[in-house]
Amino acid sequence: DKDILQQVLKEVETVSAKRMKEGLNQWNFSIGVFNCFFIVYIFGAHPEHLWLVYLAEGSYLIPRKFYNMWSAKPLNQALYYLDFCWFTNFITMATLTYIVISGIFGLELNAGFREVMFKCAMGVFCGVLACANIALPFVACLFHDVNTMTGLFIHLMPPVVMYTFVWHHDKIVEAWPSLFDFSYLEYGLTYFGGADSIASCSTAFYFTWWVIYVCFMLVGGGIDLPKKFNADGSPAQPKYDTVFHSTMRDGACIAIGKFIRGRSRAENLTLMETNMFDKIDFCVYMILHMIAALGAIYVSGFLCFKSIIFFRLMLGASIVIAVVRGANRYTYYTTKMYSRALRKEFAEQLAQSDGGAKEGYTRLT
Repeated sequence: DKDILQQVLKEVETVSAKRMKEGLNQWNFSIGVFNCFFIVYIFGAHPEHLWLVYLAEGSYLIPRKFYNMWSAKPLNQALYYLDFCWFTNFITMATLTYIVISGIFGLELNAGFREVMFKCAMGVFCGVLACANIALPFVACLFHDVNTMTGLFIHLMPPVVMYTFVWHHDKIVEAWPSLFDFSYLEYGLTYFGGADSIASCSTAFYFTWWVIYVCFMLVGGGIDLPKKFNADGSPAQPKYDTVFHSTMRDGACIAIGKFIRGRSRAENLTLMETNMFDKIDFCVYMILHMIAALGAIYVSGFLCFKSIIFFRLMLGASIVIAVVRGANRYTYYTTKMYSRALRKEFAEQLAQSDGGAKEGYTRLT
């Protein structure tokens, strides 16, 4: 039927236009590929300048993604920037900016501050962020997509920069003598033991964020922002989303509800649809987050600190997994995405036509 075919083609064009609007075009793809080559080149040939690449590109990518998150529908995603990985990158970029400004204006930077910030970064970058690269399914290499590439950037670049700080600090000091001082690496650092150890500083850094986030969610009302219903049962008008609610909708609610809260699948699905998660759900989520983060600091962070081979394996695994995830996504874009759109639209059109609706739908799906 001509009308059915026209409607199906229109749906395919709609899907294509949506991807183009999201940035799937030759220019964005090319820029993304060239930027990856550029970062790899700097890392291999001039590791002493990689921190500057991180600072410069982060100054563009993070605000750019924030604009997209602010414009996201149906819920504004700006509050995602309160998550730990974003918090870590904000503190890191602010510290590097402070170091640059201090060097430009000849300001003396406290040596103790430098050492403490390095210790915090060592445990968090090589622990939490490095493991997040492997564990989080949305950390992928999609050259055209600024949102996805920014997510990859904030998780992968800090551990890579830390690699240069640990194993190429001599080159960095030689290239930037007025900015960096890694003298504390010469007399040795301890990962465990004492309040000034790397593990202790990293743990304190993590709990600083943890307390702030818990207060925002429970005291500041963050847990109620995405809910579709008020406490009295009346419909709400949610505007903002949070990482907690997004993670719960992506499947964490099913696992927590089944194994910890004892809820049925139907109850979990209802909560995922309405965002009506309670404070117990949030507390369980934050406890699990804490266990995972501290475990990453104490295991992965320590092994990266002790072994350059393990450090390289972590970075290599992160890159391979991100590339494979990206390849899977591009495969979907070029094959399954359009076939699913065709099947769905054909089924809907046949269902609306006279007779054979059920048969047609069954045949196509």
